[in-house]
Amino acid sequence: MLNPLALGGVAAAGGIILNTSRSFNDLGYNNRTLFNAISGGANFTLNSQETITSDFIYVRARNAEFNYSENPTFISGSNGSVLYDSFINNPETYITTVGLYNDNNELLAVAKLSKPLKKNFTKEMLVRVKLDF
Repeated sequence: MLNPLALGGVAAAGGIILNTSRSFNDLGYNNRTLFNAISGGANFTLNSQETITSDFIYVRARNAEFNYSENPTFISGSNGSVLYDSFINNPETYITTVGLYNDNNELLAVAKLSKPLKKNFTKEMLVRVKLDF
């Protein structure tokens, strides 16, 4: 924004036509030039319009799904057994990320939850993912 060529350039070239004569920021006054132009009521427009398409995708995790983890802290490294007995009978995991895949099982997008959600055999989860593109 404080590029002297952008401040003085024509709109067709991406400038905002403030009629600055500087071709480089020799004294560091480009911020002052921009401020003076705005506060003095300069005639320029800034294009800030952007079209964003949104879609909502609902991801369901049933009570019998996603209750175990492949995290190495769940199992013993020496014999592959579950470390704690409570992980066998009543495991609890925390869902932090949702991956969205296509029909070819290719990962298309990753959604991070704002806070981890506790998941076990007694709970089902329904996560709404807002996809902006």
